[in-house]
Amino acid sequence: YTTNQTASICQGQSYSLPWGGTATTAGVYSNTYSTASGCDSVVNITLTVNPIYTTNQTASICQGQSYSLPWGVTATTAGVYSHTYSTASGCDSVVNITLSVNSTFITNNTAAICQGQSYSLPWGGTVTTAGVYSNTYSTASGCDSVVNITLTINPIYTTNQTASICQGTSYSLPWGGTATTAGVYSHTYSTASGCDSVVNIILTLNNITPVSTTITACETYTWNGNSYNTSGDYTYAYTNTAGCLSVDTLHLTITYGTHNTASQTACETYTWNGTSYNASGDYTYAYTNSSGCPSVDTLHLIINYGTHNATSQTSCISYTWNGITYTSSGNYLYNYVNSSGCFSTDTLHLTITNGTHQSIIQSACNNFFWNGNSYSNTGIYIYNYTDVNGCASADTLHLTIFTPTSSTTQVVICNSQLPYIWNGQSLTTSGSYTTLLVNQNGCDSLAIIQLTINPTPPAPQVTPNQTICQYATTLPLSASGTYPLLWYSNPTGGTGSTAAPTPSSSIYGISHYYVSQINGNCESPRSEIIIRVVNKPDLGVDKDLHICFGETINLNTYFSTGNMTASWTSNNTIVSNPTIVSMPGEYQLVVINLFGCHDTALIQLTVQPQLNANAGPDDNAVFNEPYQLHGSGGINYVWSPANPLNFATIANPLAVLTDDTEFILTVTDDFGCTDTDTVFIKVFKGPTFYIPNAFTPNGDGVNDNFKPTYVGIQKLEYFRIYDRYGVLVFETSSIGKAWDGTYKNMKQNTGNFVYIVKGIDKNGKEKILKGNVVLIR
Repeated sequence: YTTNQTASICQGQSYSLPWGGTATTAGVYSNTYSTASGCDSVVNITLTVNPIYTTNQTASICQGQSYSLPWGVTATTAGVYSHTYSTASGCDSVVNITLSVNSTFITNNTAAICQGQSYSLPWGGTVTTAGVYSNTYSTASGCDSVVNITLTINPIYTTNQTASICQGTSYSLPWGGTATTAGVYSHTYSTASGCDSVVNIILTLNNITPVSTTITACETYTWNGNSYNTSGDYTYAYTNTAGCLSVDTLHLTITYGTHNTASQTACETYTWNGTSYNASGDYTYAYTNSSGCPSVDTLHLIINYGTHNATSQTSCISYTWNGITYTSSGNYLYNYVNSSGCFSTDTLHLTITNGTHQSIIQSACNNFFWNGNSYSNTGIYIYNYTDVNGCASADTLHLTIFTPTSSTTQVVICNSQLPYIWNGQSLTTSGSYTTLLVNQNGCDSLAIIQLTINPTPPAPQVTPNQTICQYATTLPLSASGTYPLLWYSNPTGGTGSTAAPTPSSSIYGISHYYVSQINGNCESPRSEIIIRVVNKPDLGVDKDLHICFGETINLNTYFSTGNMTASWTSNNTIVSNPTIVSMPGEYQLVVINLFGCHDTALIQLTVQPQLNANAGPDDNAVFNEPYQLHGSGGINYVWSPANPLNFATIANPLAVLTDDTEFILTVTDDFGCTDTDTVFIKVFKGPTFYIPNAFTPNGDGVNDNFKPTYVGIQKLEYFRIYDRYGVLVFETSSIGKAWDGTYKNMKQNTGNFVYIVKGIDKNGKEKILKGNVVLIR
């Protein structure tokens, strides 16, 4: 093994070697020994001899002064003062200071001046007030000596008067001459004591006060009691508060309200400026126009309505109406757009007559007279004629010629047909009835009727009238009853359907439906169901919106809700204030009109990420040399001012500066959001070092550290600080490191220190600077 060790002693000391003996000089001392394995091993000790120092210094003070010795005591008498200290290597060193005391002198003189004059002191400078003025100077021995001059001030008198004139006039001075401008006019004379005295006249020039005013007003403007209704320049002459004639000027611009007139024709209703109108007329809308003037627009509105004509018609066999042929009685609708462009419906109440076809059952004895003919045989006889409606008609006679016999008749009726009259009898219940009849010829005949009465159902129970939102899903109509139901589109007539109709919601308007129930041939009255289809709100398409971080939007401005009930939600939570929204997410608007119809719309709100512009830390730059700025935090960059830069719209431009400059960096993202930051660049001429001559390491955060400002220095070789005794108290090769005023964790006292700094500039040249700095506590 070879072991290398180091050791040090102070000059004049000896070092005891581990293997015996001593050494007093620097060098390498070796010893060879055998290990347990029998191999030779070597121990080398490199000995360093550290020097000790004896420093002799001289100092002097003046009589009455004291001298602060560097090691913390004071001396007031001549003599030699010594102090022993340890160097950085731990060796004792000595500082000897030889102190001498020199004498001082004091001289007293007097002088006098007039008030307002100045006195030139023999040692330089001037004074203007009475007192004792002293000058301390150094004698040949370097001690302060004093000359005292007692200065007396003789009074002078100053009289101040005031006067004023209007601009453009002159003032006569009491001692002759005139003045036309404001100022202090003085006249000097001598007093008995020989000092000049002064009369000052302070002349004030009262200005005319023309005021030029620029005004923009609506319709008319009143100025100084006059009303103006046209644009132009106007003047007003008056005497101002200073008594001077003045003229004011008014530059007037008259703007006017907006008065637009619009004519509009609409069906049923029309919405204008957020208000719905359903009657023709002239309507006004008051507002403030872009010029800030009250304005009124007028709407001449014509509201047209759908046509709803009802026609009653009677026809034989069939009837053709609006291109459609009808063969049965009933109420028929015809939908169309009228000449006003409005949805219309006409109604036809049609009665179809098919001629008169009476079936007459008659019996008689032997023969029967009918329509002028006599019939004696049992049989069926037809009589053709034209009825009162002009329709071909035929009556049928079912004639029975009796021999005295009996007959039985089966009759079935509905109870709604009661009472049933038969041969003079009023029948109200089912059963068999007989009567003995005698015809006009005296034939006797026994008549039997077997009467069956079926019940007529009541009108069925129906659902209430319905209001349906346009385009809503509809269900078949419903009704309830004991018997099967029949559905109609008209209150009377027509053929009923057993299938319940399903109303359509595609077209707004009113539809009528009818329903009855039937028991055999007995049908109930019809019940009516009215279906009203109303307009559905339409908010329009959903929206995707972006805002910058920190901004807000008003959700209500993106959809028109009119007089509908509206509510905003987000994540199933009601938005308490939709006029100020800043959080990203999906916002849903639900509106409900007066009929309960609703619509929804969505806003997907995206908030851009927060920008953090960073212009870099404040820094130093070399005079008239390129300096690169370092910006970050955005996509687009703009630096201001732009003049010193090669490119003002990049992140890291080069600046050539001749003065200290504060740059403002504005960064923008791809959406256009911005943020700003500033950086201050201090400009020094270089390459060189800028070093302060004092610092105060008292912990107040101001000037607590001492270091150079490196201008154009690319590498620091060293920065060293020595105290007055030559002790190295600080050293670094890091540009960013500074001295905090301590040595070996001890705060240094107030005093002078020596620094030396060495570095390599950007051109590769060596730079060295030496100097003094004062540490102040």
